[in-house]
Amino acid sequence: MYQFLIRLSRLLVFITMNRRVSGQDNTPREGGLLIVSNHLGLLDPLAISTELPRRLYILAKAEMFSWPVVGWLARKADGIPVRRGQSDREAIRRVLEHLEAGHAVLLFPEGTYPKADEPRGMLKAQAGAALLAQRSGATILPIGISGLEMVWAVRSMPWGWFRRWPVEVRVGEPYRPSVPAGVSQKQALALISQEMMQRIAALLPETYQGYYRETAPATEEPLALAETATSAIAEAERLES
Repeated sequence: MYQFLIRLSRLLVFITMNRRVSGQDNTPREGGLLIVSNHLGLLDPLAISTELPRRLYILAKAEMFSWPVVGWLARKADGIPVRRGQSDREAIRRVLEHLEAGHAVLLFPEGTYPKADEPRGMLKAQAGAALLAQRSGATILPIGISGLEMVWAVRSMPWGWFRRWPVEVRVGEPYRPSVPAGVSQKQALALISQEMMQRIAALLPETYQGYYRETAPATEEPLALAETATSAIAEAERLES
């Protein structure tokens, strides 16, 4: 069923997008893998999963699983529902089990995407992705998507529904996060999240970097953790207070 859905998704991607993918060879072929990307719309998982050389388990908002057709497809693809805005222990447990079993899990750290009338830049990440990275110790694979917000968007109506919009998917270098010894849990999560989102932002055009525009590296080379530790820890301390 998963292979059938991938073939169906490839057809949909071909019809709606003039997609260019780079860096997919960076994808580790085995072992637990946490794939993280910026979020532009409902078709993001299709643009990513149809090109990576791994079977993906996708984390998606719980409401989607009750939608007609889309919900059925999500269930058949073994998607992982998550209740947004609250601590979803069941979703965390399932993701950790997949990573421990050596599977690849795709999630979007921002938790949502900008609305049609909002700027398309990155939003501030939620803590969930950093928590999963810390608990699992899995390799992280950052991905940057641009252009997809125009596919089936209200602002592209009506003629835009019948064109293949240019979409770019850039896959970064896999890495394992590390944090200095002696920091608190919240500080550690802030550091992991900051590095994760900076690596995603480095794969995007400046107009898509949004909240992370000022801290994104100028190239794809990873920014040294020490360069951003002070600001991330300060933010974590503010949250603790």
